[in-house]
Amino acid sequence: MDIQIRGVQKHYGSFHALRGIDLDIASGELLALLGPSGSGKTTLLRAIAGLEPLDGGQVKFGDIDATALTVQQRQVGFVFQQYALFKHMTVFDNIAFGLTVRPKKQRPDTATINQRVRELLELVQLGGLEKRYPAQLSGGQKQRVALARALAIEPRVLLLDEPFGALDAKVRKDLRRWLRQLHRETGYTTIFVTHDQEEALELADRVVVMNRGVIEQVGTTDQVWDAPATPFVYDFLGTPNVLPARVERGALLLNGATAVLAEAGAAPEGPVNVYTRPNELRIADSGDAAALSGTVVEIQRTGLLLRLGVQLLSSGETIEIELPNPDPAVQRWQLGDAIRVRPARYSLFPRKATITEVENGFDPTLTVAEHRERSRN
Repeated sequence: MDIQIRGVQKHYGSFHALRGIDLDIASGELLALLGPSGSGKTTLLRAIAGLEPLDGGQVKFGDIDATALTVQQRQVGFVFQQYALFKHMTVFDNIAFGLTVRPKKQRPDTATINQRVRELLELVQLGGLEKRYPAQLSGGQKQRVALARALAIEPRVLLLDEPFGALDAKVRKDLRRWLRQLHRETGYTTIFVTHDQEEALELADRVVVMNRGVIEQVGTTDQVWDAPATPFVYDFLGTPNVLPARVERGALLLNGATAVLAEAGAAPEGPVNVYTRPNELRIADSGDAAALSGTVVEIQRTGLLLRLGVQLLSSGETIEIELPNPDPAVQRWQLGDAIRVRPARYSLFPRKATITEVENGFDPTLTVAEHRERSRN
């Protein structure tokens, strides 16, 4: 079942939870809604389910306008973070619940319900546990029961609201792999909400990155990781180094440096920020005129990675570089060592002064070095 979302808006008083969302979801797709708390991702999921009435816009399931349909009429399977299982019911009865409460004319006979529940127990790998109660299950098992209950009604769409948020790290990792396999087997159009970047990138066919009620970027996992569309996406999907720079006559110059780093391509003239991840920085040799000079001020060894904090001589700011962790016997970096680095890969975004910078007389068209010179005069 494909879904079309057009101009969807949702307000809570003066708070705009969704600001005119447009989104197309393909039939059979596994889509992640990713963003921080308050970004609107859960509100959008609930709007698709019919749990939140809209203040504007339209939701279509295929050719059907679902905007005015109830949750039951939309025939969606919804899985909550906290499972929402009935404590007084067995695993079997929890899974069968959605079928047994249907109106009599739509309710399958007992034999059909029993067969459907047994099939789902095997599908979610809980065969033999049908007589247990929720209190007798682990967190991972409870979530599998919740998924089986959502699948029992043969939904048009499967919606999951942070389905692994209440589980520990190892169980989450195991269930992510299992959910991906389950999706391949069932083929349901599936939308899940998460604030976990790793979870979204590992599971989804496409990722929708949300922020303050709008969509910042939609793309495959490779697209949002390799080519973040906005500074927010870059920042949310990691911890990039942000280096102030300037584009002059088609060349990119880092603040405080006189050498050209690279051609700026189609970037507009003026102040920009260079976004580069720690693993995208490289050690440069002394003959690299475009490299940035600095001093090693922090060393951290973590498994296969070596993280160095480098204080730049040009601006005084500290950036982070990640390198493969070499054999400790040949480790040569020490605190205070001189080092030269340059970005092997980066993105450019227009540099905008913050309110505080404007109030303090900051001119974004000047480099840091020029600001220092101005303050001395």
